[in-house]
Amino acid sequence: MTLKKGVCFLVILVVLTLSWLKVEDLLIRQSKSVVDEQVWLVQGNQDVYAHIKVAGTVIDYSIAQHPTDDGFYLRHDVKGQASIYGAIFTEKLNKKEFKDLVTIVYGHSTYDGSMFGSLPRFLEATFFKEHQNIVITTRYERISYEIFAAYSYTDAYLFETFNLGNQASVSAYIKTLKGLSDSLGGQYRQVPYGENDRMLMLSTCDTRDNNRRVIVHAKETRRELLDDTVASR
Repeated sequence: MTLKKGVCFLVILVVLTLSWLKVEDLLIRQSKSVVDEQVWLVQGNQDVYAHIKVAGTVIDYSIAQHPTDDGFYLRHDVKGQASIYGAIFTEKLNKKEFKDLVTIVYGHSTYDGSMFGSLPRFLEATFFKEHQNIVITTRYERISYEIFAAYSYTDAYLFETFNLGNQASVSAYIKTLKGLSDSLGGQYRQVPYGENDRMLMLSTCDTRDNNRRVIVHAKETRRELLDDTVASR
């Protein structure tokens, strides 16, 4: 009788332990979901829709897009508060899924190195060679990019100057990048680039000349769902 009671007690203990583990796992997942949601909304700002991390730099920021005013985040942070640092942002002509032929992400170049203040380092040969990766994370996907060109250009509006919404124009632009990088004191590495590829460009002021912009180019190399299933292109 004592043995039976002992076995019953062990069975009950195992059941209770398994039940608690399931509840604990659920609580952890729910807590993580709440935290993730708070990160994305950034205190209620639904303009925030992605996150960018650039290897070898301090660039590890949320990305915002204002629905009507493309210049809003030049003078406001991701909480919508006035700030000389602004925020990292895209313009409304770019879709938030990062599936356009070219997506341009903007940010201020600061003297303290924050925001996009470290982008000019990609003009240095050694730094450019040793740091090649960018990761964009949206609510549903993780998108990896390989950096392949960087140079300082005029402050011309790139979408219009190179007609970057057009496939033929983008293909033509890609062919000019080595020459531009070489002639403008930038950096370049050869990567295969086809019509179905997508490009990410990071743009910031060149602190050596306010009439110029440092432009970093990267090719999308992988797109994954956040459950680690490779997403369709």
